[in-house]
Amino acid sequence: MAGTLALDIETVSPDREPTEQAQFRDSSYFELLAVGLGYRSAPGEPVETTVLFRDDDSPESELALVDAVCEWCADRPADTLVTYNGDGFDLIHLPGRADRAGDAVGDDGPRRRVDDLLALDHVDLMDDVQATWGSRRSLEWVCDELGVEVEKTAWADYRHSLYPDDWRSYSDRGSAEVLSADVPRFGERYLALASVDARDTLTFRELERLLYDYTVCDIRPLFEIADLRPLDPR
Repeated sequence: MAGTLALDIETVSPDREPTEQAQFRDSSYFELLAVGLGYRSAPGEPVETTVLFRDDDSPESELALVDAVCEWCADRPADTLVTYNGDGFDLIHLPGRADRAGDAVGDDGPRRRVDDLLALDHVDLMDDVQATWGSRRSLEWVCDELGVEVEKTAWADYRHSLYPDDWRSYSDRGSAEVLSADVPRFGERYLALASVDARDTLTFRELERLLYDYTVCDIRPLFEIADLRPLDPR
């Protein structure tokens, strides 16, 4: 039996932010920031995780990230790919951004490698969530319902000099946790520093640590939720 891969992309929207539902399926509104990856060779075996980042804000770096993702996955024998809302986001924009960056650079190799990854048997856990609860729910909510422990990423634990309440909506202000809507803001600052070769600064290192920790926390629970299918709330 081959193993299981898990994937979760993190994005930025430096040119324009999506505001309508249809725009969230349009890759022109997004760029890849990082990709969280997980692998387990068999049920009960340890889960390996990593987060791969872009080097800067150029299309070359975005394409290199896609290629690195495909290489990491190709080195780990698997027949299943697990995502959370992958059909609604990750598996749209990973190939979508590979297309756009490939066109800009003149290299369609990484896009063709993405096709090999997407040929795996795909389990989108959001389908199970909708079948169980009748609607889409956040990963955090589902983990709480199923008793799956999820580590929280507190933005104040990192010395990045950013204050999320400066950009958050009124309802989200005051949250100690890094929220999904915070990631593009942290990510844009991360890429801006990377693009001027400021990787040795404290702010850059702390932003990378924050984004790494946040992304890994979204990968690890996917294996446990997949093991609980069909889902049965406590």
